[in-house]
Amino acid sequence: MSGKLAEQLYDEAARTSVSEEVESDDNLVRHWQDELREAQEKAELYREDVGIARAFRADAKHTASAIVELPSRIVSRRSEIGYDLWAKSHLSTFREIPVVSKDKAFASVTKADLESLAPELFRAIPLKSALWADWTVWNFRRNRLHRARALPAEAVQRARGSLEHFERLEVWQAVGMADPWLVGAMTTPTGRERFYMLYDWGLEGTADRDLLR
Repeated sequence: MSGKLAEQLYDEAARTSVSEEVESDDNLVRHWQDELREAQEKAELYREDVGIARAFRADAKHTASAIVELPSRIVSRRSEIGYDLWAKSHLSTFREIPVVSKDKAFASVTKADLESLAPELFRAIPLKSALWADWTVWNFRRNRLHRARALPAEAVQRARGSLEHFERLEVWQAVGMADPWLVGAMTTPTGRERFYMLYDWGLEGTADRDLLR
């Protein structure tokens, strides 16, 4: 997702009143709306009666903080819902990779998720690595793909013209294995990274070294 699109989704969420329910609101947003209305009512009471405000000083402070913080939470959540709707419309042909942890060099996927995402790879790793029995997740080395024109024709075809939707492309290689994935990386309006499987080279081939530059 480009930064412009992420900004657009956040701005759209911010333009709607945080107290007004919209069709895409979920239970979490509605819960925060209820908390906000309650906080606003209590704040009004504290303003009208200084004695009560003094007696419940800690709650008055908490109420004031809630009035400041809850609107931004609602806007952020709505922008994430907007992203989910956008992704469902534009990225429905790609499977999302459920990453449980990551850093700049590696991303981790649970064994259960790996089995669902890439059954052949799931079956092949234990045959090549003694670490499989000890690990609850499997790590993938992340390499940034700088030039879309370096992609093999099969990967371009798999992407079906949707590459422009991704913020960047990466090549992921499972630890101990030779055959990589082509992955599309996205940053949601709140800064969370999400990853999508664009192409799996499979277990028979190997990656072109130019892809890893």
